[in-house]
Amino acid sequence: MDKIAKALVFDGMVKVAALDTTEIVQKAVELHHTSPVATVALGKVLTLAAYMDNEMKGADDRLSISIACDGPLESIVVAAVNGTVRGYVANPDVSLPALGNGKQNTSKAIGSGTVNVRKDLGLKDCYTGKSEIVNGSIDEDFAWYFTSSEGQPTALALSVNLDEAGNCTSAGGIVIQPMPGCPDHILVMLEDIAMNFVEIDRLVAQRDAHRLIDDYFGHFAIEYFDEVSPRYQCICSPHYMAGVVRSIGRAECVNILMERGSIEILCHFCNTKYIFDKQQVIDIWQEWDKTHKKN
Repeated sequence: MDKIAKALVFDGMVKVAALDTTEIVQKAVELHHTSPVATVALGKVLTLAAYMDNEMKGADDRLSISIACDGPLESIVVAAVNGTVRGYVANPDVSLPALGNGKQNTSKAIGSGTVNVRKDLGLKDCYTGKSEIVNGSIDEDFAWYFTSSEGQPTALALSVNLDEAGNCTSAGGIVIQPMPGCPDHILVMLEDIAMNFVEIDRLVAQRDAHRLIDDYFGHFAIEYFDEVSPRYQCICSPHYMAGVVRSIGRAECVNILMERGSIEILCHFCNTKYIFDKQQVIDIWQEWDKTHKKN
C-alpha cells in the first residue's frame, strides 16, 4: 500500500513529507503501457500530485497539473482529488537511450515548456500557477515551480525505479519546505541533510516513507501527522462521459451519428472506451432538455 508520511521538524519550522507511490506508478504502467522514460516522467508527476493533493484541505478540492513541452513526450497531464490521482502522457511510446548513470533521460524527453497547476478550492476563482521548465528533470522543475509561483522555497528529490521489463519496483521521494521565518542556521542544516538525497533511488528502494523521515530528521524535535494512503483511481463513468457527449454540442452529435452511427469517447486517464449509440445519445439530450426546461 502506498503511503505519505509527513512531519514538522525543528519545532515546527520545517515541513517534511516522504512518499511511497510504487503502486500508483505501476498502475499507470499497466494502464498506459509506458516506455521507461515515459514511466519515470509520468511517475514523478503522479508522486508530486499525491503530495500536493494531500496538502489541500477540502474533500472536494481538485488539483490538475499539466506539463506542456516541446520534447517527444509532448505533454503530461495529472489530476488529483481526495487522495486519488490519475494521469497520462501524450506520447507513452517515446524511447530514448538511458544516460551514462543508467537513469532515464527525462530532460531530453521533455525539452522546454511550462509547468501549469490549477487548484479548485471551491471558491469563486480557481488558483492557477505557472513556471518555466528548468531542465526537464521534474525534480528541479517543481522545486522552481513551488518557489517562483507559490512563494514556497522547496527542496525535493523524486525516484522511479524500474526492472528490466519496465515495471515499477519502487517509487516515491521526499519534499522539504521551510516555514516563513525559518532561521538561517536551520536552513544551513537542511542544505547538509538534503545532500543525502542525491541517492534518492537507493533510499526509496530500501526504506519506507516513515523510516526515510526518521533516519534523517528523527533526532530533531519532530511531530508526525497521521499517515495517508494515496491511490490511482479514475473518476470516469457512463454518467460522467454523458456530460462529455453534451459538451460536444447537439449539432455535432447529430453529425457524428450520421457519419459513424455512434459516439465513441475514450478516457485518457484509464484508457476505458465508452460507446453511445443513437438511442443513448437521444436519451442524453432528452434528459438535458427535461432538467433545463424553462418554466
